[in-house]
Amino acid sequence: MKKRMTAVLLALLAVLTACAAAPETDGEASETDPQVSAGTTDPAQTEPETEPVRFVPDVPAADFGGESFCVGGIEPSFAPALLLDFDFEEDSSEVVESAIFNRNRRIESDYNVTLECAYLADYNKTRTTLEQCARAGDGTYQLMMLICREAFPASLNGSAMPYEEIPYLDFTQPWYMHRINDMMTVAGHTVLAYSDMCMNAYLQTVCALFNKEVLAASGLEDPYTLVREGTWTTEKFYEMARSVILDADGDGSFGKGDTFGVISEPDMFFPAMWVGADTMSVTKDDDDIPSFTAPYSEKFIGILDRLTEELKTDGLFCNDFKLFESNDNGRSIGNAYFAENGGLFRVGCVGYVSQLRDMEADFGILPLPKHDEAQSMYYGRMIDGWLHIVPNTEQNTELLGTMMEVLGAESRNYVIPAYFDIALTYKYTRDTDSEDMLSMIFDNVMVDLGDTVWYDRIRAPLQGEIEKLNGNYESYMKRNEKVIVKTIDKALSSLTD
Repeated sequence: MKKRMTAVLLALLAVLTACAAAPETDGEASETDPQVSAGTTDPAQTEPETEPVRFVPDVPAADFGGESFCVGGIEPSFAPALLLDFDFEEDSSEVVESAIFNRNRRIESDYNVTLECAYLADYNKTRTTLEQCARAGDGTYQLMMLICREAFPASLNGSAMPYEEIPYLDFTQPWYMHRINDMMTVAGHTVLAYSDMCMNAYLQTVCALFNKEVLAASGLEDPYTLVREGTWTTEKFYEMARSVILDADGDGSFGKGDTFGVISEPDMFFPAMWVGADTMSVTKDDDDIPSFTAPYSEKFIGILDRLTEELKTDGLFCNDFKLFESNDNGRSIGNAYFAENGGLFRVGCVGYVSQLRDMEADFGILPLPKHDEAQSMYYGRMIDGWLHIVPNTEQNTELLGTMMEVLGAESRNYVIPAYFDIALTYKYTRDTDSEDMLSMIFDNVMVDLGDTVWYDRIRAPLQGEIEKLNGNYESYMKRNEKVIVKTIDKALSSLTD
């Protein structure tokens, strides 16, 4: 029987201490307890467990008289690998859907509030909608889900309500993602704050999946052993990827039906190679001031040069956006191609794992490879991590602050165990080694500001330049340095002036 992912939960959800929140334990599980509603296995078939700790936010008891609390988001079908649903009309046999449903019903019961959701067809409309609401004083939405690169400028330009104006928020509580939030501060300011309500920060953490059937057919080393011995490096990654390349039809070109070393998309693969190597395009000094340091980092430039040389090898990289479709559906097709033994590695989000449930061949999960054996640890790369921010309109801040804390705490109580202890452990992964790997990935997740909030100025143009395979990255980045520095300075000015 697979072990439970207690270690993963501890790593995932920042530092869990007894004094971090006001826990309570119930003598018996009720119908709304996460352990019942999430659909755990029969207690007779499991090992005895201690009573779960329940996390309770430090907010006043309140009766909001049935007041509406509306959360805006993105149509869930937009990205199948993510969890975009805020609520469901009825309980479900799917453990995560059930957990979300029962989380919300408990909150409604405890605070006499009516939770509502409204989905927009495209994520590109969420920031526009937020800004329109702020300008018009439209209080339709209390929270709006935005991709982080859109939430960041919205927080700086006043479209989002500053956290300081919202009562009861306590970012030290364990349902906040401390490591991620710390990496996203600027000049000591908390611009964005992720809580466990923001499940996609976990699902959009990039890792490396490997196909065990393709691995065995090529007689390659066990990647799990490499990880544990500290020898899972970019050198080994490229070496193994090259060794499986096969032009199956012998036509001299690579396409559908051939075997690739790496199946991915440029926005998933390229930045993963520098983030996994503990290198950032933007770094922060001791005063928390960010700078665009990539053009002056020999290590960063060397990583791009090596990546470029590897990309010149025919069959090393299956670019889903070119071989399949240049949209999110291309990612899903890439997952299917990996499941059909189309390649050894699948570099992508943890959320992709849910799309591999019917894969016949076994697969494993790995952290991103280290730069070299001297690097002390392995990393995961958090990318877009959609989160909820508050439109800067006339709001009932008592309701707002209470709901934000309660949604974070109850997500920790309901949704996190349902996904990590049950769905990810028992339904999606294929071995206990993957659980250990996930612990490494989430415990050491990294956020590069140039890869996320300043994506449009740094990562996206650099990604396009890498695809050209021309090299000369130092001169390219220095040519674009002026506009990037101006963007960063503008953000600093908005926070410090």
